[in-house]
Amino acid sequence: MKKVTAQALIIGAFLESVGASFIWPINTIFIHDYLHKSLAVAGTVLFFNSILTFLGNYAGGKLFDKIGGHKTVMISTMIGMLALVGLIFNHGWPAYPILLPILGFGVGSAFTVINSFGAQIDEVDKYKLFNAIYVGTNLGNAIGTALGGYIAGIQMTLVFIANFIFLSLFFLLAVFWYGNRTVVTKQAQKNVGKIKSKLKPGTALIAIFLGTTWVAYAQWSSNISAHLTKLGIPVSKYSLLWTINAIVIVVFLPLINHLAENKDWFKKIQIPLGVVFFIIAFGSLIGATKYLSFAIGMVVLTLGEMLVYPGIPALVSESTPNSEAGRYQSIISMAATFARAIGPLLGGMLIMRSSYDVMYLAAIAVLIVSIFIFKRGRKELARGITAE
Repeated sequence: MKKVTAQALIIGAFLESVGASFIWPINTIFIHDYLHKSLAVAGTVLFFNSILTFLGNYAGGKLFDKIGGHKTVMISTMIGMLALVGLIFNHGWPAYPILLPILGFGVGSAFTVINSFGAQIDEVDKYKLFNAIYVGTNLGNAIGTALGGYIAGIQMTLVFIANFIFLSLFFLLAVFWYGNRTVVTKQAQKNVGKIKSKLKPGTALIAIFLGTTWVAYAQWSSNISAHLTKLGIPVSKYSLLWTINAIVIVVFLPLINHLAENKDWFKKIQIPLGVVFFIIAFGSLIGATKYLSFAIGMVVLTLGEMLVYPGIPALVSESTPNSEAGRYQSIISMAATFARAIGPLLGGMLIMRSSYDVMYLAAIAVLIVSIFIFKRGRKELARGITAE
C-alpha cells in the first residue's frame, strides 16, 4: 500500500464526484415523477439526505484522526457501496428515502477524508493542491450530470449501477494508494476526545463565512432554475449553465494555480476577491429577463467559486496541526453541507414573500457581511499561529 499522494487525491475526488452526480440532479424528478410523491415529500427526503451527509462529514473527520484516513475511507466507501447495491435491486418506496441518506453519509465521510489527507501533504503548495482537488470534483460533476440524465432516460436502474461502478473504482484506488501519511498510535486515539476545547481561534468564524457564501451560492442550483423556467427559458439551457461552469473552471485553473503557487499577494486577496465576483454575479441578475444575463452571471460566479472554495480548506490546513486534519476539515465540510441544505429553503421563503430581485439583493448583503467575517477569522487564525 502506497502513501497517499496529491495525484491520488485528485483522481479520487474525480471518481467520487462522477458517481455521486449521476444521482443528485435527478433526485427531485425521480421522487416526484417516478415514485409519484409530492414536491414537499421530495424536499423532506433531500433534507434528510443533507443531514446524513452532514453527519458523514463529522464522522469522517473524527475517524480520520482516530483510526487514520485509510481505514476511514474504506469504511465510508463500503457504506456507500452497500447502499447502492440496495438501490440497484430496490429503488421504490420506502427503500429509496431510506437508502439515499445512507449513501449520502458514506459519500460525505469519504469527501472529508480526501480534504483531510490534502491538509497533511506538505510537499505541494496547499492552495494549488486544493484548487486541483476542486477541479477534479467539478469535472466529475460535469461528466456525471451530463451522463446521468441520458442514462436515466434509458433505465433508472442503470443510474445506480453506474454510480456503483465509479464508487468501486474509488474503493480500489483507496485500498492501494490511500495509505496514511502519519502513523496512528494508541495514544493519538486516546487524545482525540481531549481536544474538543482547544479549537484554533478563528476556525468558527471561517466556517461561518463559508456557510454564508454557500447559502447565497445555493440559489443558483435551486431557486434560480425555477426562475428561468418562469421566464420561458428551457431546462436544457439551464443545464448548459453548469456546462459553462465546468468549462470556465478548466480554462482558468492554470492561471489561478500559477498565481497561488508563485505570488504571495494573490493568496492574501484570493478569497475576498472571489466573494466580490459572487456579488457581481448576483448584481448582474437584478431585473434580468434574458438568458445572456444568466450566462454572464454564471461565468463571473464560477470565477468567484474557484477563488473561494478551494482556498478555504487550504487556508485552514496551513493554520492548523496535521495531527488534527480530520477535525478541522470536517468542520469546513459540515459548514458547507449545512448551508447547501438550508440555502434553497431560505431563498425560497424570501422569494415567496417578496421577489427574486429582493433575494438577489439579500444575497449581496449577506456576501458583503461575509467579507468582514472572513477578515476577522483570518486575523484570528494568524494570531493563533504567532502565539504558538
